[in-house]
Amino acid sequence: MPGDLTTLSLTDLAEAYRSGRATPLDATEAYLRTIEPGPVWRVATADRALEQAARAQHAFEAGVDLGPLQGVPIAVKDLIDMEGEVSAAGSAARLTETVPAPRDAPLIARLDEAGAVFLGRTQMTELAFSGLGINPHFGTPHGPHDPERVPGGSSSGSAVAVATRQACAALGSDTGGSVRIPAAFQGLVGLKTSDGSLPMEGTVPLSTTLDTVGPIARTLEDAWAVWRALRAVPPAPFPAVPGALRLWAPQAVVTDELDPEVANAFEAALQALTAAGHQVERPEMPLLREVDGLYRRYGSFASHEALALYETFLERARPPVDPRVAARIVAVRDRPSSDYLRMAYARQRLVAAFWDEARGADAIVTPTVAVRAPRAAELEADEPAYHRANGAVLRNTTLFNLLAGPAVTVPIGDPARGIGGTVAAAPGREAHVLAVAARWREAMATADGG
Repeated sequence: MPGDLTTLSLTDLAEAYRSGRATPLDATEAYLRTIEPGPVWRVATADRALEQAARAQHAFEAGVDLGPLQGVPIAVKDLIDMEGEVSAAGSAARLTETVPAPRDAPLIARLDEAGAVFLGRTQMTELAFSGLGINPHFGTPHGPHDPERVPGGSSSGSAVAVATRQACAALGSDTGGSVRIPAAFQGLVGLKTSDGSLPMEGTVPLSTTLDTVGPIARTLEDAWAVWRALRAVPPAPFPAVPGALRLWAPQAVVTDELDPEVANAFEAALQALTAAGHQVERPEMPLLREVDGLYRRYGSFASHEALALYETFLERARPPVDPRVAARIVAVRDRPSSDYLRMAYARQRLVAAFWDEARGADAIVTPTVAVRAPRAAELEADEPAYHRANGAVLRNTTLFNLLAGPAVTVPIGDPARGIGGTVAAAPGREAHVLAVAARWREAMATADGG
């Protein structure tokens, strides 16, 4: 048996099972020893995990191979229903008034059919409504690289669990960046999936328009394996995109007011692409400014829809909802319903226009987050600073939620610095963005002498 199984990527762990060097029970027990309830995990689901691991092991012994997730221990964000568990969604009030789920959400059922092992339910920003990852009820998880900085949210516990080797991979949700921001801050891969490509039944909603679920993983190959299982499609080799790529690095919005360290890392990553023979163009793409202006003009989809979903909950919740989250929900209370409708119509027009303009490029590349992860202590006691930081963190990622397609973040520079680069494309092109990201990873490794 290899050493510490928690150090292996999903892909490597799957190979270790098939070579007989490890078993699902070995790996599951190793991961369960790392888990305790707290700021990262709300609850471990050890009984189910061990039952799933035993089932996967027996399948291997019987010559049954369900694919790369068979026996792989993963974490589940605490807003996706698992049978017999409460989906607290980061809310202490929901934990006390919500009954356990009668059945698995469809996405959980799909992963169960693929042989995955569910270690437990990870903490998150309350109601998934922040990009920072701070939670006053259950505590704020901290990653291994700089514990003084926020973990990123809202899928904070999922990302930290993977980064600290408490899970092999994890599920997160992404409405404005909640998979990609914590993945970037923790030096991981995070995939925002296309609107409507996965069933959202059995998930606690924030925005019924923009909510998506996607994987947080250590590698692009791991994210690919989880995404295939979420789609309920057979395993397949990692995709490839041949030849020299033509990539667009827009100059509107996404490069405004970058932290110097982010700007330098992104520029180096673009230079690596050029050195590898790819074509990098830097168009202005002013449509991005129109997309960026939607929320200032009309309020956000999440605020409008969360107000409809949670207005009475905000009044009765005990303990009260995090006031910073509540403030974002009620911010649209005085707006007319026509603002919500006009925003939806404008978004539909902009999605079509943007991806029509971008047809000449293989993909769009941007900095995932404009700033490095802020220091938590500076935000927890200063509400205006919290909201400024939250806006800065969400700005770039939210654009691609509004643009409806897939977007994947990969580390650029030293993963410990928590800086990500995003590859985005039109809806339905998840395989393509993962393949392009792999070419970017290859170019950066070559530039670094790897």
